[in-house]
Amino acid sequence: MKLFYDDEFDAIATAIGNSGHEFKTVAAHMFPDMKPESAYARLKACCNPTGDQRLSFGQTVRLMRFCEAYDPLMYACDETLHARPDRKAPEDEA
Repeated sequence: MKLFYDDEFDAIATAIGNSGHEFKTVAAHMFPDMKPESAYARLKACCNPTGDQRLSFGQTVRLMRFCEAYDPLMYACDETLHARPDRKAPEDEA
């Protein structure tokens, strides 16, 4: 996990990159109602700081859950001066 992120776009791109999933697979999961090529283009646009596309909060949560990478959460904690959280222990989830 990175110690700091340049911006929210860096955090999202890092989560996707560290997930072990191909970018196209993540895009298809994020936008299942779109053709794969369109979903890919939209997710690429959402990761571009100079573009006009953005992921909603819910979409960002969906991305983190699918990728099992929480870089956007860590970025939000850093930006709001909150401590980075730890994951729940399996016993606590039960």
